[in-house]
Amino acid sequence: MLKKILSGLFRYEEPTKGWVVKVKNATNLVAAAERVRNQGVKSFDCFSPFPIHGLETAMGLKRSWIPFITLCCGLMGATAAISLMVYTMVIDWPQIYGGKPYFSWPAFIPITFELTILLGGLGTVAGVIFLGRLGDLKREPVIKGITSDTCAIWIGDDISQSDVEQLLDGLVEEIKEVKVKAKQ
Repeated sequence: MLKKILSGLFRYEEPTKGWVVKVKNATNLVAAAERVRNQGVKSFDCFSPFPIHGLETAMGLKRSWIPFITLCCGLMGATAAISLMVYTMVIDWPQIYGGKPYFSWPAFIPITFELTILLGGLGTVAGVIFLGRLGDLKREPVIKGITSDTCAIWIGDDISQSDVEQLLDGLVEEIKEVKVKAKQ
């Protein structure tokens, strides 16, 4: 059960072989992703210099885990803030301020809000870096300049160049073979 839940967490495959197909524009990239997914190709990825609405649907990607990570970290921040303030103001050092009770919850709201936002934001950044595998600064791009001004799709299954051309007929601007040494 846990394996099924976490299956979408680390589905990223590094492009080490296959074909990179440059397409003419973003619309053609979405169409290419749909064609490749409908053909049953398992190893493929899309590269774009800007976000493209609907590309994740065309690729068949599941919903991201980032909002869940943000929620969990935010709840941990709220819990930590309230727990620390309750322990300090009620258990460890109870004092009466202006006739108010020890647990005066309106006074706790600003600190709880701030720690919720802080831990939620830090958790989001950590999740993006971890799940997006952004920590590897020495990783070489598949083809130089691929995301600076060009939309492209990488197809990694064992498929010939003629099959790629036939599959993406009318969308192809250029096809290049990818041969990258895998890390050891």
